[in-house]
Amino acid sequence: MPDQSVTLATATSASGGIKIERLSAEQTRQTGFTHRWRIPFDVINNAAWTAQGDTITVTLGSTPTRFLVDKAAYVVTTAFANTPTGTLTLQVGTDGDPDNFIDAQDAKTAAVILADTSATVKTEVGSMGIASDVLVARFTTEAATSAPANITAGSVDILLSVRDLNDIVA
Repeated sequence: MPDQSVTLATATSASGGIKIERLSAEQTRQTGFTHRWRIPFDVINNAAWTAQGDTITVTLGSTPTRFLVDKAAYVVTTAFANTPTGTLTLQVGTDGDPDNFIDAQDAKTAAVILADTSATVKTEVGSMGIASDVLVARFTTEAATSAPANITAGSVDILLSVRDLNDIVA
């Protein structure tokens, strides 16, 4: 099961659905989230990735040097589809702990997935630091029945509250 990797900022998407944005102050005030990343299916679908059970790690970006991630959620806006069958899960975290913010959850159903009932990150360790860290989303296909090349539809918006502590700490 090799891990395939994609950097969202340089990825190509025939659907044109990639989005990387810092939310406005008004959106942050209303939702508590500061950043949004949209990953359409064609970013994680690659005809060469045919091994069943592969993972696809999508690099979202990096945190500031002093950071706190205190809220996490994702919204599967269009359910992911893979053929012939099989599960597809998504977890969100850092490159050292890919499920640090949200444990692996089903990505084949359109739904809102919270880190917990209040969207508070699930693990304190790794959710803050004094050195920049790499934010990732990791998709996992089912070992016996599916591969990244089989993903034919889907889109997810990942929402995080990434606080830059350099703004308040001298």
